[in-house]
Amino acid sequence: MTEHLTKRWQTLPATPAPLASFKGQHAPINGCSLYYTEGGTGGDVIIMLHGGMANSDYWGMQAADLAKTHRVILVDSRGHGRSTLGDKPLSYAQMADDIIRLMNHLEIPHASLVGWSDGGVQSIILASEHPDRIKRIFAYGPHMSASGLNLACSGDKVVNAFVKRATEDYRKLSPTPDKFDVFSKTVWGLWKWEHDAEFTEDRLNAIRCPAWIVDGDRDEMIHRAHLEYLVAHIPGSSYMILPETSHFAFLQAPLLFNAALADFLSVKA
Repeated sequence: MTEHLTKRWQTLPATPAPLASFKGQHAPINGCSLYYTEGGTGGDVIIMLHGGMANSDYWGMQAADLAKTHRVILVDSRGHGRSTLGDKPLSYAQMADDIIRLMNHLEIPHASLVGWSDGGVQSIILASEHPDRIKRIFAYGPHMSASGLNLACSGDKVVNAFVKRATEDYRKLSPTPDKFDVFSKTVWGLWKWEHDAEFTEDRLNAIRCPAWIVDGDRDEMIHRAHLEYLVAHIPGSSYMILPETSHFAFLQAPLLFNAALADFLSVKA
């Protein structure tokens, strides 16, 4: 009898612990208290943006590696992690604007963006709307319209494990720990593009910086045809598929993911 072996894309490895070498603090941004943590060598700036329902701790293995050669800033998006929701509704446009305001607050003229899922969405918005501020974007598993989301993902084992973990993390980290049900409903609305106007082709065409659209070959949440659409409409963009990984490749295959990031950052911007 052949023993069933669990493949790495079928797992959700542990979230890394917060990096002890990174300094965490809050900034008053757009009516909310935005949490960010930073570390590194003081070189070129990389801002890392996490996915919906998650928090900046998920980037621990990548941030530790990138901090050897860059100034790295991790952000808990508005309403996520340790950040407050503030006085404005949660939307992709608002979260993207928060990042520009944070860059202004920290006096950062230019930055490269690494975004996963909703963080990838924000990266694409920022590259389109602020070409003078964004040097390059690495967008892992983004979707810029409701049609890009695989609604069947709600029955997936790994996705369900992520939502369970997100529930526990929210109650542990959030300033409003009893509001997860409202938060979860709002994020699902984000994923269905209920809170933003869907991104148009002309906005994709406006991107001029180096842009990599990246995903795992077993992504449970994003339709691959949608990623191919993004690559077709972002001028000069590149497309990378990481083998044997899902929407959570940075946890499942950190060495592979880190190597992809290093290659991405070697491209002249």
